Amino acid sequence: MIPESFIQEVLNRIDVVDIVDQRVKLKKSGANFVACCPFHQEKSPSFTVSPSKQFYHCFGCGAHGSAISFLMEYDGLTFVESIQLIANQLGLTVPNEQSGGQVQNDYSRLEEVLSMANKFYKKILRETPVSINYLKNRGLSGETARQFQIGFSPNEWQGLQTVFSDYEENVLQAAGLVQRNEKGRLYDRFRNRIMFPILNAKNTIIGFGGRVIDDNEKPKYYNSPETPLFKKSYELYGIPQAKKGIREDNNIIIVEGYMDVISLHQHGITNAVATLGTATTIYHIKKLVRYSKKITFCFDGDQAGREAAWKALNTAIEVIDDQMEFYFLFLPANEDPDTFIKKNSPDKFKTLINNATPLTEFIIRRLTSDNDLRSQEKKIKFLNSFEPIVKKIYSSKYRLFLIKRVSELLSMSQVELEKIIGEKFSEGVNIKIKYAPSTKNTLTAKRKYLLILLSRPDLFEVSDHKCFNGTSIEDEIFIALSNIFNSNNSSFNNSASIFASLSNYLEDKLIVELQTQVMDFGENIDLKTEMELVRSVLQNISSKRIQSEKLSALKNKSLSDLTDEDKEFLKNFKK
Repeated sequence: MIPESFIQEVLNRIDVVDIVDQRVKLKKSGANFVACCPFHQEKSPSFTVSPSKQFYHCFGCGAHGSAISFLMEYDGLTFVESIQLIANQLGLTVPNEQSGGQVQNDYSRLEEVLSMANKFYKKILRETPVSINYLKNRGLSGETARQFQIGFSPNEWQGLQTVFSDYEENVLQAAGLVQRNEKGRLYDRFRNRIMFPILNAKNTIIGFGGRVIDDNEKPKYYNSPETPLFKKSYELYGIPQAKKGIREDNNIIIVEGYMDVISLHQHGITNAVATLGTATTIYHIKKLVRYSKKITFCFDGDQAGREAAWKALNTAIEVIDDQMEFYFLFLPANEDPDTFIKKNSPDKFKTLINNATPLTEFIIRRLTSDNDLRSQEKKIKFLNSFEPIVKKIYSSKYRLFLIKRVSELLSMSQVELEKIIGEKFSEGVNIKIKYAPSTKNTLTAKRKYLLILLSRPDLFEVSDHKCFNGTSIEDEIFIALSNIFNSNNSSFNNSASIFASLSNYLEDKLIVELQTQVMDFGENIDLKTEMELVRSVLQNISSKRIQSEKLSALKNKSLSDLTDEDKEFLKNFKK
């Protein structure tokens, strides 16, 4: 993990205007910069970047965030990749908490040696008839092989020695190209294999997958090891090639193998990607929903495929929100996408996609596959399996309709079902402050205070908590900000760095509302003077509220129970 303190340092030192302007041409407009939004089609600019607050906001589609989130959305980078890119620009080295603060390897050199190795593998493929014939027999065209940059590693122990004059250079081992045996001798990790380069969203090679030509050899598939560039739980195969297809179909198909992706692409299904020898992770899904909110998981129809699908579902429900759609497609027994698309037409595969099982329906089918619900005991068994699943679902709409569906299935009312499991929804779940209708047009003193604080965190005073001891959203937000400001190792120089931490406490809609208001508020006023005025108003309101509460309490006392102090208070209050 990257330390929180380093993330704050990056946000404090980078200029979001520079990051955005390198990719989207900005124009000066008052204190801010504007452009047509890069995330949706529009004719007049509604995309605004604030240099003082260090974040961007689109008043058209609602896109918003810091320099880090912009790189994630626009360049398709992971969070870690975005941090690394900004750190490189700033001349900083990204620390790693898990390795005791040791710095990561030189990314640029790792990328360079992987690219050199890939050119070598592609050259060897062209010179090796057996590998070309293998690809032809698998139905791949030369154009497809070029599109996916497929190569071949020679059946030699030190084939890469012809590419790298210093075969013992440590970076070759760090990149996963070379490894050392028990006797200390170096040798190529990949030998006599079809080579599939794995590219990140920037179209940069970060690793390889190698497949044997002879299926009797084991292991059939062999991937690069974990490196500073390549983390299997974060990366997917085929993202650069699938971007266009995803945009056109507004759907992502997740399959299990390299050849599945490649074969589907060759047959016109160009929105497929694959995991890299691991189950689908939260990080995979979070990366993919930046491209499309609709994901279809494609699995073999056998028992192993259904178990893999169930694991994927349990991961998906932890991140699903009201805008996401997850579906599950099961192929006929003994078929995978590669074999199915070759035996059938692309239209037949598309029909399977269109008829894929929705997430909520898959849950029901799975839990009733060996349970007919004919007895109370079987219904209890069902509920015992259902409860931990529904507790994981943060999306209020998915949870609501799933509970409604289950209550009908069990012939009980929704209220009865909620009594059984409803009280336990919040256990282990990070409940965030929820969005409420905007007060943008009638800003209260408390909301003004918060907007000033989000722009000028240096104006924060702990004693102000006396003004925020109610139950409004503003009171809750103040408590969240207090926790952030009082936490150790926190340093905030701009709004972007505050919002980065505040996102752990607030729903995204509420973050958007606050960012919109901050963008509009306080550009042409002295925020310090304004804070003094607002603070004075809040203190006055708080004082009157305290007096009113005390007066109400004293009215319930008998005259004999009043202290001298109480009597003095009543005397002054009447004046």
